[in-house]
Amino acid sequence: GATEIVYGEEPGTYEREVSQTIKETYAFYNNNMNHERCHDGDENNPVKLVSKVGYTLYHPNDLPFDPNTWKQLAHPKNKHQKKKGTVQQKNVHMDDDSSSLGCRHFDLVDTSPDRFKGMCRIMGDFRNAVRGSTSVRTPLEAPKCLVKPQSCKGLDVGSIPSLEELMDPLLKAEIPILGMDQMTIENIVKSAIQERDKKKTNDLDDEECQYCGENAALKRLDYFIDQGYAAVANRSQADVSNNDSSRLSIHFSLGTLSPRTVYWKAHEAGEDCKWLKSHLEMRDFFLYTAFCAGKRLFRPQGLPLGKHPREVKWRNPSDDETYWRRWATGQTHLPLVDAAMKELMLTGYCSNRVRQNSTSVLTKDMQIDWRIGAEWFQFLLQDHCVGANYGNWLYFSGVGPDPKNRHFRTVSQSIRYDPKGSYVKKWLPALNEVPNMEAIFRPWDFHISGFESPIVDPKTQFTWQDLQRLEEKGKLIQEDEIQE
Repeated sequence: GATEIVYGEEPGTYEREVSQTIKETYAFYNNNMNHERCHDGDENNPVKLVSKVGYTLYHPNDLPFDPNTWKQLAHPKNKHQKKKGTVQQKNVHMDDDSSSLGCRHFDLVDTSPDRFKGMCRIMGDFRNAVRGSTSVRTPLEAPKCLVKPQSCKGLDVGSIPSLEELMDPLLKAEIPILGMDQMTIENIVKSAIQERDKKKTNDLDDEECQYCGENAALKRLDYFIDQGYAAVANRSQADVSNNDSSRLSIHFSLGTLSPRTVYWKAHEAGEDCKWLKSHLEMRDFFLYTAFCAGKRLFRPQGLPLGKHPREVKWRNPSDDETYWRRWATGQTHLPLVDAAMKELMLTGYCSNRVRQNSTSVLTKDMQIDWRIGAEWFQFLLQDHCVGANYGNWLYFSGVGPDPKNRHFRTVSQSIRYDPKGSYVKKWLPALNEVPNMEAIFRPWDFHISGFESPIVDPKTQFTWQDLQRLEEKGKLIQEDEIQE
């Protein structure tokens, strides 16, 4: 019979409630009712409840345990004295919720907010602290075989619902989903099914196949690094060729690939993949921030730094749904933002950089509540993860732990990272027939149909250097400056 019941801990209000329900239900049956069901024929060997955290880069048990240690590791007085392994490690932690249940047959990883009290609030400090206290664990070896338990005989395991069945409630919803009209939702559902069908036809030998479990995940990882795409992807504006970003986040979300596997593969690849390891640490920062914040993660004021955070009066999207819908459906007339939202709606994915730019426009320029943007991404993303998605939205909306309070200038970003306009032309076909390269980046100045009136003042989308150049020379780019 079974010896362990295993489940995964995840950040997020709903996820934490599910976790607590599992523990309470287990304790109830173990302590009060049907005590014999929790035994394997021996009263001294009850079935144990075990929690795991396998989707982070650094394991929770390897992180510092008190505020002073976090602070010392983040800002060591003598950098040469900072050594790995200085923090005492523990293997098992009982969080407050589980210890109060009165059952001793737990083997749980503590991911409660109190566990991470004192965690570094700034990303750079977090990196210093974790690098100074521990190292990334090596992935476990794959099991040689999986044995089906005898107790599963005759058990009706049911069937996995089809995508059409999962999508059907969306088509029958009586209340508009996030203020969207029914045609928009129908088009999103249609695109999702088309994406599924397209992937179904992919041969597993196709190097661009993103799905089909762990085998495809490992194949994608090897291809992305070994073929040299990782060496140049960090400098790319967006994913034009499907190899300009790793797309491994989809596998992280589905649990078919461990970030620790990616880390050690990138480590072996050397300097060219250093950025990939850094991005994995950034993802961990957002995940552990979510664990630490608990329900506070979803406040309109966010998790700002300092005792006196700046006040932000968010616009309610329901006050002007047309304004909100233009951003959400890619009709802002800002090429980079519209391309990103079109890609997201059609494929369920867009690269990290264009997500940041789109976030900046909605919150910094349009002043719309960051939470509806995060929820729209949650609705659309194939790689959605509560901690990573909401953490990024907080950070780039100006209400998270970002000391720089970044404001992305989308036109200048396009010129810097995608000087040929390849990305926006891919998702906005109308820009393929423009008279010159300059019109790709500021089509409103060239009377391009569909881009006459940007949703915000276009001047806010340029750096002051680019604005000055435009005023002095009448153009932003020189044709001979575009690199092949």
